[in-house]
Amino acid sequence: MGSILVGVDGSETGLRAVECAAREAVYREGGLTLMTVYETGLAESASRWPSDLLEREAVAAAETAGAHVHERWPDLDVDVRVVTGSPAEELLRHAREFDVLVVGRRGRGGFPGMRIGSVAYQVAAHAPGYVLVVGEAGVDPGAREIVVGVDGSRHADCAVVAALRTASHHGDRVCAVWAWSPPVFSSAGLGPWASVDEEMTRTQGAALEAVLARHLPDFPDVEVVRRVVRGQPATALIDAAAGARMIAVGARGTRGFARLALGGVAHALLHHAPCPVLVAHRT
Repeated sequence: MGSILVGVDGSETGLRAVECAAREAVYREGGLTLMTVYETGLAESASRWPSDLLEREAVAAAETAGAHVHERWPDLDVDVRVVTGSPAEELLRHAREFDVLVVGRRGRGGFPGMRIGSVAYQVAAHAPGYVLVVGEAGVDPGAREIVVGVDGSRHADCAVVAALRTASHHGDRVCAVWAWSPPVFSSAGLGPWASVDEEMTRTQGAALEAVLARHLPDFPDVEVVRRVVRGQPATALIDAAAGARMIAVGARGTRGFARLALGGVAHALLHHAPCPVLVAHRT
């Protein structure tokens, strides 16, 4: 996870994403590439934007972001790319060259009230590897914890590795959250489920330990806090993420439809998490 690509569009949220990407590149001792994508098709639409104006705006956005990075991290190796095409498609195509793709949760388009823009969502759903989606608040520089959702799935396993590796670079601790929810009728005290909460918590905790045991030997310097929660996974993770540096989650978990690019938990985090969300696609 050394080389990082970040999408730049001239927005404030995009600039927070650039800062987050630059900080990660410094910690990982890797390179940073800034990419601005502009659509030439807009010059042929009814609005008739001149193509040279679109290009100048794109170049200006990239140069502004590059200058901002150079001012704060003068020794960081930065590459700047300005390309034409669909922003989501181009970011996804170039992402194959990098370890992590970083985007702002919302860009300059969209409408008021949107929690995540279409480009960020498409990239988070279809990236070939790791995607870090950064919100308007950016990253809390004082945060020292990385939350990761664990459920035993292959995607979640990749999120665990990403969280441990990031924590190792930053000197952070990891909070591993395993959430479980009983059948709906158990909440009303009906049937045998009413008396097995304690046993289920022990069983789920053992499952969490089994997952961590596969990866902790590779990261002996990382402190890991275990949290087994009775409740909906998305709610448990959002609650745990308050004050965290970032939250890592698999693109899909053990439930849901196999053909969905994003599971319900990842979808909820992208919309409601209070910190940047790292989505892991690798299996």
